[in-house]
Amino acid sequence: MSEQIIDLRSVWAILRRHTRGLAVAAVVGAAAGGAALTMVAPEYTSSTLMVFQATPTGTPPPANAHAIDTQVQIALSDAVLAKAGQALQKPLSATQVADRVVVESPTDEVLTITARGETPAQAEQLATAVADADIAYLQTTASGLTNDERSALEDRKTALTESLSAVRGELTKTNNRLRSEVPNSAAAKTDAATLSQLTARQADLVLQVDALERQLTGQSTSTEAAAVPQLVGTASPAQSQPAVVRGALYVGLGAAVALLAYAALVVLRGRREKVLRSRDQIADSIGVTVVASVQSRTPRSVAGWVSLLRGYSPGSSDAWALHQIVQRFGSDAPLGSGAGGAVGPPSAARRTVGRRADDRRTRQLLVLSLAGDQPALALGPQLASFAAATGKQTRLVTTSQRDESTNSLRAACARVGGHEQLRAGLTVDSQHDGTVQAELEVHPVTVSRQDPARDLPRLEGVVTLLAVSSGGATAEDLARVALAADAAGVPLVGLVVTNPDPLDRTTGRLQPAERAVLAPLPSLMTGATDHGDPTVPTATGRKR
Repeated sequence: MSEQIIDLRSVWAILRRHTRGLAVAAVVGAAAGGAALTMVAPEYTSSTLMVFQATPTGTPPPANAHAIDTQVQIALSDAVLAKAGQALQKPLSATQVADRVVVESPTDEVLTITARGETPAQAEQLATAVADADIAYLQTTASGLTNDERSALEDRKTALTESLSAVRGELTKTNNRLRSEVPNSAAAKTDAATLSQLTARQADLVLQVDALERQLTGQSTSTEAAAVPQLVGTASPAQSQPAVVRGALYVGLGAAVALLAYAALVVLRGRREKVLRSRDQIADSIGVTVVASVQSRTPRSVAGWVSLLRGYSPGSSDAWALHQIVQRFGSDAPLGSGAGGAVGPPSAARRTVGRRADDRRTRQLLVLSLAGDQPALALGPQLASFAAATGKQTRLVTTSQRDESTNSLRAACARVGGHEQLRAGLTVDSQHDGTVQAELEVHPVTVSRQDPARDLPRLEGVVTLLAVSSGGATAEDLARVALAADAAGVPLVGLVVTNPDPLDRTTGRLQPAERAVLAPLPSLMTGATDHGDPTVPTATGRKR
């Protein structure tokens, strides 16, 4: 259960990082749905109602009577739908009719056939055609006749109907003659006798035709009539959905589909990405602890860098984090004596800084960042401006800046000129000058990701910090920088995470072995145990 909670939290963290993309995807999907609405013609629906006659009380049900669910399946069968499709002005196949027709049974004696069409006339015509085809099919099955027998009966009925028409014609002629003849005359008596014979013949033919019709329709008895439904009225007037409902449906569906598709894409890519986002991930990758987390303010122009150096004013949280860095690494106090506890394994760096304290009081901080990691680049200038604001004489040195991403920073420092104070206690320079005294020198250096050794300056007695933003580097990138820094004699003593993930609840201050002995903390929302890194579905809590 805890692994599922962590997994869901990681998905939420990935989606939180792409809120703008999700919003854009939803807008694009809604626009696509609106465009589809204008291209798709509205559909109309019409319904017909069929009623099965109830079996009289005390009368056994007919042998061919079926349950209402069976009647629904019969109405949806290919035999009925194919015949209905052929009866339309534009014939349709059984499959096409099935896609446009819905048959329901609100009660045990009623069938409702609802048909869809592109025009009101098509919808009404299709609903009527399906109902007629269903009635015809049930009548055929109720009669119990084979196709040959039915054909013979149809031929017999046709012949009888023609004979009946001829007899009715003779009756009309005889009646006309009788009106013009003299009563009691021989001709009148002959026509009267003929009229009687024709009347008897007409009655006999009518009875024979009725008998054939009963055989053909299968309704020779009242019980058999209950198996065949009757159409109630005509098809209802066709109607379509209101424009507002259709618009909301298309727009909402388009937005939902686009949103889900984009969310699935970003989650899949987020799970496969190699960049490190949480503090514990960053710290564990090279075994160096995170000493602070700071929000970065990365200018995009020369004027922006000048403004940052002159008036940088962090919030309370960032001010405390920068204060810890200055107190721990930029003062005469021994490393690890400041607030926040020990700083991990940099014993060599402690000896170096100790020797530097004996030589002169200037403290040098080398702040490394990776090429392309703009939020991390701003840490050095922010740190120098903050230290000067606290009353410490600070010097910002932009030595060894080769990456193009630092052009605007170097241009800002060149505009100010050497030794000119941007704010009280802060000077900037483009080269290291050992004759200029300051309490703290900050050297922001951007190194290549593939070959960081070429960009590392040769400085003595410096404390090296690596600034990396959340999602700004992979474990391979950090490992190459750590190796190059150690080989150059400026080993890393700590990591500073810029722009940390808002959902990251880790600190990066404890090694994995130290975290393993800590009891897991309860989750704020669920009450379940939180095993550390919210962006990686792995548990590091103590086993129970």
